Amino acid sequence: MQKNKERIATRLDLTVCIVLACVCIIAFGLLVSRTEILPIYAVMLSVFFYMLVLFVYAAFRLGTDSLLGERRMQSAFDGALEEVVSRLNQPAFLCDGHGRILWCNRYLVNAVGRKDLVVGAQIDDICSLSEGDLPGSEDENTPIAAIGDRLFRYEGIRVNEGNRSRWFVIFTDCTEYEQLRALHADEESVVAYIVIDNIDELLQYLQDSYSTSAAAAEEVIKNWVRGMGGIVKTYEKDKYIAFFDMEHLRGCISRRFDVLDTVRTVRVGDGMPITISIGVSCVGATLAEKEGAAQAALDMALQRGGDQAVVRSESGDNFFGGKTKAVQKRANVRSRVVANELSSLMARTESVLIMGHRYGDFDSFGAAVGMARLAMFCGVHPHIVINRRDANLAPCFEKISGVDIYDDIFVDTAEGMDLVRPDTLLIVVDVSNFEHTECPDLIPNVRTLAVVDHHRKTTEFSIEPAVTYIEPSASSASELVAEILEQHMTSKSLLKEEAELMLAGILLDTKQFTRNTGTRTFGAAQYLRGEGAVPGESSDLFRTDVHDLTKEALFHANVIIYREQVAITYVDGETDNSYRVIAAKAADKLLTVRGVSASFALVAIGKRVHISARSDGSINVQLILERLHGGGHFDVAGAQVEGESIQSVISTLRSSIDQYLDNR
Repeated sequence: MQKNKERIATRLDLTVCIVLACVCIIAFGLLVSRTEILPIYAVMLSVFFYMLVLFVYAAFRLGTDSLLGERRMQSAFDGALEEVVSRLNQPAFLCDGHGRILWCNRYLVNAVGRKDLVVGAQIDDICSLSEGDLPGSEDENTPIAAIGDRLFRYEGIRVNEGNRSRWFVIFTDCTEYEQLRALHADEESVVAYIVIDNIDELLQYLQDSYSTSAAAAEEVIKNWVRGMGGIVKTYEKDKYIAFFDMEHLRGCISRRFDVLDTVRTVRVGDGMPITISIGVSCVGATLAEKEGAAQAALDMALQRGGDQAVVRSESGDNFFGGKTKAVQKRANVRSRVVANELSSLMARTESVLIMGHRYGDFDSFGAAVGMARLAMFCGVHPHIVINRRDANLAPCFEKISGVDIYDDIFVDTAEGMDLVRPDTLLIVVDVSNFEHTECPDLIPNVRTLAVVDHHRKTTEFSIEPAVTYIEPSASSASELVAEILEQHMTSKSLLKEEAELMLAGILLDTKQFTRNTGTRTFGAAQYLRGEGAVPGESSDLFRTDVHDLTKEALFHANVIIYREQVAITYVDGETDNSYRVIAAKAADKLLTVRGVSASFALVAIGKRVHISARSDGSINVQLILERLHGGGHFDVAGAQVEGESIQSVISTLRSSIDQYLDNR
């Protein structure tokens, strides 16, 4: 048929040429007979006319042939494309901009079951995919669409027709691949370190009793790991390393590591429970990397007080347990080691900076003064980076103002930055979250860093300290510093004012020795008393005025009892920085209410909401405030939330309380 069309086109062209020739002859005759033009000119005009018309016709024919050729090619391409798409062995469909299917191939019909259920239907009627998911690309980040019992990845191609848009979607079956990937993920190995974390305290009982209980705890640990199809090995006394599959780790997470509760049922002596700490890691391409991450997770668990599990994953650290208070260790070997490490660092530098947390209190002030005294004992003139305009620290500055050597020791953040030298040692006290320090920008600018804190560690260090002394079982940072000074300095090396400031820090965090005290707490207080501290003069720092009493009454007017055992109070309005300390006093006061096990006092100061939390020991307020990016101790904690209203923070706090009480 194509040859017939070409013959017809050739005859047509021949006919046109003959007709044009006849027209030219007629035109020649007319020109000669009716005009006086010479014959030669008439011939020339006729030939010119003939050539012009022939040229126009040739151009027309070329354009027509080109257009027809393009149409023939487009028609052939459309036919071939339709044939290819129809024979495509993958489900495919064409839909409009509203997600209505206009056309589909037979493989999609086979996957769905009936054609009348596909054409004219919406995308989400036949698979777990909507028009909002388009376009897509075929990679591992593409959402997976399910059609029937099969899984598919998809690629969407947008086709514009004027003002209308259509989508051509091709599916690729990935069911087997996803099943294999899920199986691989379930069988991925994880590494766990497990230790009995109150071993030193248990050894004070009869050895026979301890050995029996430790063996019972070991049996619980081994049965737990073996029940998951894993292996567990002892690498030191009461320390274990275990390997098991990711699938079983998910089960442990869903059960919130109930092995912690099981081990806690094993008791020693007069009823002290055995507790364990677990560090688990599924992060790392090799077992060596996972082992290192698991060790870091275990360190985190121990620095947070023990009796908990820390799981390190790609999304960060997850914490489980922490239901018991950290037991204060009787031995102070660690403080002697830290004292030697700090003095060694101080001996190698000529610049020591000391810094506490933002919005300092008596404890951070006393600990900073104690570290300054240690630096002076080592022959280094230190500087304390602090806010000298903080009204809450006015009593501390007033007490130390009579000591000449401290005239130039206290500096603000700008002066502290100017004092940084290549060999500067920065000591951070009473805080381990660098974002909450007095000057966070100071930390990246020093090469050597030391941390002394008694709060539970909540985040990893952005810069690894040369010395880390985090002891959540201690009552206060001043207690830890007092032990360091006692181990390293000679008797009567402290000034009376220094000793009283450190004793005030202990009094603050123990609520006058009524909360979170141990034998080491009283030992530190005895040491400070021997160095000249007068308890009465330390207590005078806590005196308040009538204006503060009026402010505290505002908290007592807004008390809410939540979940029958939690008291929440707040002040919103015109406030100043003095309300932070008053909020802490209000939280302490609420614990005296009958039936209240935990209290939370909130105050909005500027754009930040401050929270002070207290507990009678039955509720872990530190875990509750961790969800609000706070921290502290089991029974004393705090948090700061920026950029939210106080009612919004109260709502978040209630959700955190619910989550804690429902899961404990």
